[in-house]
Amino acid sequence: MKIIAAILATAVVSASITFVVSSTGRKVVVEERREVRDDKSGQVIAELQKQLRQAKAEAGKVELVRAEVIIPGASTGSPEEVLAWLSKLPMQERRGRDTDEHRVLIRQVIRQFEEITSMGPDALPAIERFLDQGLDMVLYENTSQITTRNWERGEIYLDPIFPPSLRIGLFNSLRHIGKRNGTHLQECERILLKVLGTTARSLEVAYLAQVLDNLSKDQHKEAYLQASHELLIHFYDQAPKSGKGLRIYQEEKVDSFLDRQNRSMLWGLLRNNKDVTFMDQAKLELLYEYNRKEKKDGQEIEVAYTGIDRSVLGYLTGVLGADAMPILRDIYDTPGIGDRNRSTLRGIAAGYVGVSEDANIMINSRMNEGFAKFASIDDKKKQKENRESGMRTVTYYLNKLGEGRSVAPETLQARQQYLSSLRAQTQDKEVLKMMDNTQRRLKDMSDPAKAKKLDSRFDSRRSSSQKR
Repeated sequence: MKIIAAILATAVVSASITFVVSSTGRKVVVEERREVRDDKSGQVIAELQKQLRQAKAEAGKVELVRAEVIIPGASTGSPEEVLAWLSKLPMQERRGRDTDEHRVLIRQVIRQFEEITSMGPDALPAIERFLDQGLDMVLYENTSQITTRNWERGEIYLDPIFPPSLRIGLFNSLRHIGKRNGTHLQECERILLKVLGTTARSLEVAYLAQVLDNLSKDQHKEAYLQASHELLIHFYDQAPKSGKGLRIYQEEKVDSFLDRQNRSMLWGLLRNNKDVTFMDQAKLELLYEYNRKEKKDGQEIEVAYTGIDRSVLGYLTGVLGADAMPILRDIYDTPGIGDRNRSTLRGIAAGYVGVSEDANIMINSRMNEGFAKFASIDDKKKQKENRESGMRTVTYYLNKLGEGRSVAPETLQARQQYLSSLRAQTQDKEVLKMMDNTQRRLKDMSDPAKAKKLDSRFDSRRSSSQKR
């Protein structure tokens, strides 16, 4: 290593040197450039560089030199000063250039959160006082190297490197303090629960649920589920209603993504925790109304349509499973929901064919439509098109019957019974052959040894002996 140091010292003296000194936000740049015009000097430098490379190779390892780094804006050890510094950041602008200055600022922000976290229990009073003020700041990173903007798309990270807001950064600091200082865990949880009971932000409720579960798994489930209920009820109470009593969908306008409703987050939280206590409200909010401008007779008019809230639908099916089928069947024939929404409902029902009578009824109606398209007509071209369309429908639902590997025996038995009922509805040889393939597939799925070797996907057009 001494050889390397000597070579480095000589190389540094012979090359250009740049010093950057930063103090209180000001930069002083001193540059000393030396022109190497003597060819002999150039040869010396080249030889030194060669020796340097050889010495590095021989050393076989890199020696790390640790030095104290002083970053502008560093606090003097007081949690109040850290918070004062963080709350006055020049980060309000959403758009910004990926500059050196901004990247330095990002590093400072990360350092400040690490510092206030390292203060441990001593920082708790100051953090609580700050959160009680209801103040916040969006922390825009403005660099592709840190993807804080994923939070805007509804993604939540328990331990973000760079938090999307000052408050969420402090929630994470409380989480770390609670985990590192077991004697102060309850105090950290108390502060977090206090915020949970007052926040009007869906994003914060969803994040706090993760934090509280990380600190004490399932101990605070009732608190964050209740907070989710209250925010959802508040939103639906404020939303305008149509003459049918349905909520009217309107584009949400907020100053910051932090204040978006993010209802899907809350419904997802209820779904993941199998919360059945919100079912009655969910049934009321499954359908909504929206207006779309269309042209009719040369004039632009607004037409009302009925839609299905996918986040509510996911909650109902995720919590109730097959027991959600009666609810879906009730809305299946609702005027105005359109075939696209009906297709979504049928796709869910296909997973419960044989298990739920309501699912059977929904799928039967579609299968009968497919069978009906096999009928002969005078127009041969149209007849061919009809058959292809009908075959796509029949194939899709037969494939769904044979999907999976680890399927409960009672479900397999229900599928076999349903398949038998379908046979009586058609005499089409091609379809009957596909039904035979499906029957063999269900038989293989009921054999644990064979089921392990099966592909989870299934194509009813091929027998089990045929490869894809």
